[in-house]
Amino acid sequence: MNIGLIVSILIAIGGWGFALYQMKKNREWQKKDSLANRRFDAYSGFMKKLEEINESMRNNPNAIYGVSNELMTVLLDGDAEKMDEALLRFNQKLLDYVKKSTEPLLIINQEINPLLLVASDDLRKRLNRLKELISDFNNEMQNCLSSINTKDSDSFKQLGTIGYENRWKEFQVLNDEILVIMRKEINVK
Repeated sequence: MNIGLIVSILIAIGGWGFALYQMKKNREWQKKDSLANRRFDAYSGFMKKLEEINESMRNNPNAIYGVSNELMTVLLDGDAEKMDEALLRFNQKLLDYVKKSTEPLLIINQEINPLLLVASDDLRKRLNRLKELISDFNNEMQNCLSSINTKDSDSFKQLGTIGYENRWKEFQVLNDEILVIMRKEINVK
């Protein structure tokens, strides 16, 4: 065998090896890009849903003001018989408002599930912690709401016992951490 043939065979084998290596790397890059695209779609969908929830809460002026409007009208009127009835209706509306205010957290909890499919381990831990916080808050809120009597205004004081301040701080910290990790996973600096 002559040396030219051997060199040609070695170059051909090297070329095939390099081509196979490039195909393997290309496949890995495509998988990474595909995962980044799926993550981007899931994360942006989640963020859009959060924005929709925030927007609907901001654009509903009757959410809190409508609850007290009727009561204030009766109180300013000064009719004692109507005051008791108005207070009962106010208590009931306030209770309904508080119940309805937990709905956004339930929606967020549902929206987290698809994220868990594409999230990294680091993000998955934080999302699971967020789900735990939401579940804990909703359970505590439901326990409080079930013990409230609309005819007893003192029973509303139980809402003040919910450890919301520490929980909201943890919500905020988790939200910030989740956003940083999401941005990192979809290669946004």
